Amino acid sequence: MKKIITFSLMSVIAVVLMTSSAYATNGMRMIGLGPVQDSMGGVSVGVPLDAASVLTNPAGMSFLPGRIDFGASYFKPSVKYKATGAGPGVVINNDVSIDSDRGGSPVPAFGLIIPINDSLRFGIGAYGVAGMGVDYKSNLYSGVTYTSYSQMRFAPGLSYKINDIISVGAAVNIMYGTMEFNAGGPTQQPHMGASSFGYGATFGVLVKPVDFLQIGLAYETKSFFEDYKFNTATGEEKLEFNQPQSATIGFGIKPIKDLVIGFDVQWIDWSQTVGGNLPEYKARTGMTMPWNMDWSDQVVYKVGIQYAVHPMVTLRAGYNYGKMPLNSDRAFENMAFPAVSEHHFTAGLGLNLTKNMTLNIGGMYSPPAKISGSNMMEQGIVSYETEMSQFAVDMGIAYTF
Repeated sequence: MKKIITFSLMSVIAVVLMTSSAYATNGMRMIGLGPVQDSMGGVSVGVPLDAASVLTNPAGMSFLPGRIDFGASYFKPSVKYKATGAGPGVVINNDVSIDSDRGGSPVPAFGLIIPINDSLRFGIGAYGVAGMGVDYKSNLYSGVTYTSYSQMRFAPGLSYKINDIISVGAAVNIMYGTMEFNAGGPTQQPHMGASSFGYGATFGVLVKPVDFLQIGLAYETKSFFEDYKFNTATGEEKLEFNQPQSATIGFGIKPIKDLVIGFDVQWIDWSQTVGGNLPEYKARTGMTMPWNMDWSDQVVYKVGIQYAVHPMVTLRAGYNYGKMPLNSDRAFENMAFPAVSEHHFTAGLGLNLTKNMTLNIGGMYSPPAKISGSNMMEQGIVSYETEMSQFAVDMGIAYTF
């Protein structure tokens, strides 16, 4: 056990060091955490699959053995836009497609579940959970458009098995976010290198009324972050940028041996933190313009299937859909923060290397999605279109004990 705990602490440190900017999938959130969830379309609330359950539905830990899951994802979006300005200086190259130069990002994944006794389990997870960003050359408002946001979550949690039917769980969410942006042209000061710690919680319940059916419920509170502080040429500015509450219901069905089908429906309250006239500056100087992301709430549908075709091989596939939360009238914001992806197709497999060790591999593809519109009166943009596609490759090792 001491060796396991030591390895776990080293893994957490490695995960933190790996943290980098991630990109948006469901809004600005990753569709799943780790290679197993990702390859199942993000399904996890009604079907506990691995140690990442401590973040998505901590009650699910009661249905899992002691285990360590360690891995990472390589996430690569392709983003571009084109726009037409109402006059000189708004857009240098009118109606010309501009590609983002931002490359791929590593997204860390680490989870641990330790059985305390037959009813109680302790878990801890450290995962990259959210992010977005672009890197465009000088064009819009005669300047570069660079944005970057990433969020890391560290979550210790407990689950308690009340009886053979009902388990409950809770986790404390300790978060670390980084943000920087340089957009809006020469009149806007660069906002570089800010970071913030945040906190919140996740509560879950998992009910197994019959052997072939599981029903899960999970609620994640609003996450409160310290103000992001930026030193600019005109003084210090402070931006409040929190993360929203969400609620998920999930179903897990096991119609035959070795076959698992999962289905989750998740509501994300984006309007709570990035809705109209949000996020909000708590201190603003000079010519800095206020934010108005104007995102709407999002409902995400996730379905996944897992089948053990051989004692050594388990196949997985999934689908994830969430209608983009953007307002097409927010032209500049949608080019700078293009959370437009909607459909996600996933697949993966698990290879049992030994009795206790499994290699998990997964992949995700999100086909091109786009949004278009205008905002001539406020932003001087006659028309615009921004487009994104994504792919990800996941790999990790799971060890049960």
